[in-house]
Amino acid sequence: MTLQQIRYVIGVQQAGSFNQASKKLYISQPSLTSAVHELEYELGFPIFNRNPRGITVTKRGNEFLEDAKKLYSQYQILLENYTEKEKKTFSVSTLYYAFARRAFVEIVHKFGNEEFDFSFREMKAEEVINDVAERKSDIGILYLSDANRVELLKKFESKNLEFNHLTECNAFVYLHKNHPLAEQESISLDELAEYQFVTYDKDDLTAFFSPELLKRRELRQAITAVDRSTVLNLLKALNGYTFLTGILGEEAEGDYILLPLRSQGKDDLRTFELGYITLKGARRDNIFLTFIDYVRRILHIAGFSC
Repeated sequence: MTLQQIRYVIGVQQAGSFNQASKKLYISQPSLTSAVHELEYELGFPIFNRNPRGITVTKRGNEFLEDAKKLYSQYQILLENYTEKEKKTFSVSTLYYAFARRAFVEIVHKFGNEEFDFSFREMKAEEVINDVAERKSDIGILYLSDANRVELLKKFESKNLEFNHLTECNAFVYLHKNHPLAEQESISLDELAEYQFVTYDKDDLTAFFSPELLKRRELRQAITAVDRSTVLNLLKALNGYTFLTGILGEEAEGDYILLPLRSQGKDDLRTFELGYITLKGARRDNIFLTFIDYVRRILHIAGFSC
């Protein structure tokens, strides 16, 4: 078994077919097929089931690929730590957090003259996890709650990731300053009933509320938007609202505000643990550590203990 063979089978799984994988791996399809066949022969079981529309992974093949990805990830870390790169990179994937954007801007100002390729990506939690696991990003920022903790920690383990604590926070309502409820000190779900709910990801609601509460409040009847600009426009135009974890940022100082979500029952609301994920064993160089310092400083200024 060789690292090249491991790279090939990982590539086939990600591409979904030998034809597409050969293009992405820059190898002829017959050579790729032959290399995978040789590995399967050595292992004594098939990794893939072939069919006219592509491939599916066998049960034992899936087990092998999970371990193979961990091994190959460690190999890539080894290369990164002990070989010179022609171009330095720093990439962040995150949920829609203003504090992360602000910290990233400071990083670009500080390291912009050092020939870095920078990348900043705002996306859903699943995409953040995959970005870090596939080494598209050096760090991913997201949160854990009582509802998603067990599932996400298992996912982190399977993808060779580790979660690092930053702070804890609670549920808040996010709306435009001209919203009819904007002058209140806090808002209950009953008070929001007549207004339009807007969200980035309906699946995130299970982290904020119990399934019973979601069903009772019909919160899943929402407008889903894919970017921050659209969400802000909808909040303003429709007297809409959304839920956030209460991490303040520059947008809460302008036309949009955060108000505490008032509990109407002991199981209504949840506490969130904000943190960041990295590959296990990844080197934490100066730019990485500086970014985390900026994040902690911004959160501290906003009143959070880090």
